[in-house]
Amino acid sequence: MNEYYWSLALQRVIDILKVDVEGGEWPFLRDVIYEDKDQQLSTVKQLLMELHSPRYKLETVTKKDYYEMITYLTDLRRSEFQIFKNYHDGNCCAVFASLMPPEIPERCCEEVAMVNLRFL
Repeated sequence: MNEYYWSLALQRVIDILKVDVEGGEWPFLRDVIYEDKDQQLSTVKQLLMELHSPRYKLETVTKKDYYEMITYLTDLRRSEFQIFKNYHDGNCCAVFASLMPPEIPERCCEEVAMVNLRFL
């Protein structure tokens, strides 16, 4: 999105932002968490995301990838976003298998709904 549209977004509150970019959510989160100097994300009331593993198209996810995912979600919570609904689709891929104990079912695709506590 170019600067003009971001400046318009800063002038108003965004009720819902849906992020469904088939693996591109991680660069998006990296940008809005660490490079968002104008704090555009703070104007969003609800953030709805479909999360895939960072290596969505590959066979395995590394511990570093998993750490990156946890870090971004933790940083969103520090920014006053709280998960209010979480749904997983355990059949979407098997990239987490090497990181999970055998008794834990596959969890690859997650539908995550977050609310910005600043607006409650």
